[in-house]
Amino acid sequence: MKKRIIAALLAGILAMGTVACTGSRNTGNSDSTSGTEQAADAGEENGFYVSEAEGGKTTDQFTIWCGWTSSAPDDTMVQKITREQVGIDYKVEFIQDNDFMSTLNMKLSSNAQMADIIVVPYNIAAENALVTADRVMNLTDIYSSDKLKNLPGLNDKLKEFMKDEEGNMWYVPGWYAAEYDDPWPGWTLDAWWVRMDLLKQVGAKKEDLKTIEGLEQVMRNMAKLKDENGNTIIPLSFVQSDNAFQERIILATFGVDTSGGGSNMPAVMKEGDEFVFLYDNPKYKAAYQWMNQMYREGLIDMEVSTQSKERFIEKIESGQVGIFTTDLWITNLNETWRNYTDYGQSVTLNYEPVADPSVAGVEKGHTSYVNPNPGYMLFINKDTKNLNAVLNFLEWVNEPDPYRGHELSEGPRGVFWDLVDEETGTWKYIDEEYDSIRNSGDVAQKATATPELWQLTPYSKEWYPWWNVYVDPQEKKMSDMVNTWCDYIGEEIGNHRVVTDADQVKAAADSSIAQNITSLNAVVNEYTAKMIMAESDEKFEQAYQEFLKQLNSRGKWDKMKEEWNTLYKEQYGN
Repeated sequence: MKKRIIAALLAGILAMGTVACTGSRNTGNSDSTSGTEQAADAGEENGFYVSEAEGGKTTDQFTIWCGWTSSAPDDTMVQKITREQVGIDYKVEFIQDNDFMSTLNMKLSSNAQMADIIVVPYNIAAENALVTADRVMNLTDIYSSDKLKNLPGLNDKLKEFMKDEEGNMWYVPGWYAAEYDDPWPGWTLDAWWVRMDLLKQVGAKKEDLKTIEGLEQVMRNMAKLKDENGNTIIPLSFVQSDNAFQERIILATFGVDTSGGGSNMPAVMKEGDEFVFLYDNPKYKAAYQWMNQMYREGLIDMEVSTQSKERFIEKIESGQVGIFTTDLWITNLNETWRNYTDYGQSVTLNYEPVADPSVAGVEKGHTSYVNPNPGYMLFINKDTKNLNAVLNFLEWVNEPDPYRGHELSEGPRGVFWDLVDEETGTWKYIDEEYDSIRNSGDVAQKATATPELWQLTPYSKEWYPWWNVYVDPQEKKMSDMVNTWCDYIGEEIGNHRVVTDADQVKAAADSSIAQNITSLNAVVNEYTAKMIMAESDEKFEQAYQEFLKQLNSRGKWDKMKEEWNTLYKEQYGN
């Protein structure tokens, strides 16, 4: 059970009170097309969830307060068409700066009027503030009600995550994984990226890269090649300096999870019943031993620990690099590819991601984790007079339909946008006026089209709109390769895993972890570079042993681990 962390900023807010969402109710059914049809099913006299006298009609206008900035007016083209075709009528208010917590706290301390729905980025302090001030509805009854379908039907693990220590639920989740146990990995581009033209030149295939030994042999053969300018091909390059940590895919290949948690503690893995901290993991050492061996053999870029990102990009674009790690973003290829319409126009278009090579006796690790839990919290104002309209809306946005989030942001399918191909899921804008405004490039003009409320909906691995935009074959650009490779890496390579309790441990701003993480990172940057560039096995071991000493003397590593273990037990009880 997650523990409530009471933030200091909550002092002075009104005494705590909880009000359950109760009243005279009649059965209502969720429908994926129209909120007004749901109301009709419930019966107009008794209302959708509570009586109309108590909670109004589903078609009544309600308000949404969003804890982020936007230049959108309170009524956009999407809102108008949703009102007309779906029967859902809402106005949206955004904050004026990016400090949503200060704005929220000011509203609470001044007892200002609140919108019917309050939306904030996931933040326990915000939940505490709203609950303590007695301004939001206890939604526990909602999630067990037989009057609704979609909210009670949310994944049980998701509902368990949302409970406070007393077992109450105060918010509706936003931006969570529809497939909770197998979530969409998102924009992940962590992989080994290999020049397929060079792979062919050395007489190898992707199958030859399945083992670490096979990868090594390909690298040795690539080292014999020249680029078009007569420069020797660099078999493997990445940026190790400036906290880039592009060697993380190599660590994952050797069985190490590399993504830190919410506490800012470096990655923690659970092996059996024991937690293994990143820098204590013998596989961590093994990965750097391999890098050192490849470096000494001349197979890793000699500038790997000193080169800037700009220098690295130059090498990629000039065709000097055979293989690079880890993510595509650091290469800027997501922008470079926009300039091309055909594969033959740049050597960079030959790069393809491949699966991590296997290492004997090692189960692969992961460079990232996917958190299926909510990224946003939607609270209902305790004093709302529009409960039927609010719940009808929340049922609609939580319909298990992969297109629903896009319908909230872009309007009902068939009006401003529609699918071009049902099988592939490609879509395009079909209304010229909307398309012109939406894609004008002018922020203020675009905002008149849609408030873009994707934060209020779940996301689905079945269909992600921005990976499925239709591109005219006559105008096709290579920029869509990024989407293609994101999808491929997420579905086929899988260098991510689902979040664990260990990833979600929280540490306060004055914690030992927070106070020492900068010094610790400095030690890591310094000594991993020394380990990679060590001139011999003996020099490597000396650098590694000194690394362990400096972790404690400069980074207070043991103290950080002790604190993390304590926090884990406090927050998760095991």
